Amino acid sequence: MSRSTIERYLLKKMVAAQADVSSYLSLRRAKGYMSVTESEKLRDSLFEVCHEYREQAPTFTASLAAHQAASFERGIAALSAAAISLMTGRHDCPHYIAIDADKLESCLHQLSDSLNELHTVQLAIDA
Repeated sequence: MSRSTIERYLLKKMVAAQADVSSYLSLRRAKGYMSVTESEKLRDSLFEVCHEYREQAPTFTASLAAHQAASFERGIAALSAAAISLMTGRHDCPHYIAIDADKLESCLHQLSDSLNELHTVQLAIDA
């Protein structure tokens, strides 16, 4: 794959992950808890995006500008932190998890900021 193809693919995966985390967070705030299955499914998909990034990173980030590479790194770090936060909260009930919504929201904001920076750079390149 070319650098631009990889970049677009990873951006799409990160945007999809952002939407998934946002939906999960909305449900978590409304219900106050989430099922173990829902949390594990989201956690696995977030780790998958991080894994795909790490596989592509050596060839992909070498051709990016420093600020683009840093934005990707911050976005992936936010996804990793969100995935790790989904591993906590199973204290009282084996079927439901009380995830720290504030921590997850912080990860979502960091991811959103990173994606906004990447989209701004992409628009400037396309113009």
